[in-house]
Amino acid sequence: MQFVLVLSFIAALVLKLLHVHYHTVLLLVVVAIGVGASAAGLRGAHKAEAWCRLAFWTWSLHLVALLKLFPFRTVTLSMAVVMTVAAVIIALRQRPLPNAMRQLAGAVIVLLLVMAVPTSARFHFTNLRFSLERDTDHVTWDKYSFLLMREGHTTEALTANDAATEAARKGGDERAAEQLRMRREHIAHGNWERYSPLQATH
Repeated sequence: MQFVLVLSFIAALVLKLLHVHYHTVLLLVVVAIGVGASAAGLRGAHKAEAWCRLAFWTWSLHLVALLKLFPFRTVTLSMAVVMTVAAVIIALRQRPLPNAMRQLAGAVIVLLLVMAVPTSARFHFTNLRFSLERDTDHVTWDKYSFLLMREGHTTEALTANDAATEAARKGGDERAAEQLRMRREHIAHGNWERYSPLQATH
């Protein structure tokens, strides 16, 4: 079951790269099943294995929160660290170490590498680079421009804003295009302090 869940999680991540709709739902469902199955195993004979798997899925939840820019990312990171410490302490009392320990170590290394990447670069890779809606998704380009501006990349942010405006025009959303032109002024002056979604046309 663990193998199937991991494959399903990876498949959902691929769908996210392609920007396929409902990928977030699939990711959260897989994580929820993984957490539930691992928590159920805590009552069994292989507690160390179950703790490692629970920590693994907690890191997976943090990855989702990180990639989706959820506001509770600090909470998921804290949960993952606490679960990992508990899993390591319990696993070290057992010899040999459970196989799930390697999966957990791999998850920690991957997440640390992902967290080391600047938010704007991470956002572009996971939301725009392979997106099937790259040329018409003005909302994602708009978010990307904000992240770039917040990191001090004004020129790149303006370019992203141009892409967002062009995408809105292709989609026939002139209201969004007008809002994006207004945001361009905020980018140029560096006074766009907080991101807010574009107002819907309807």
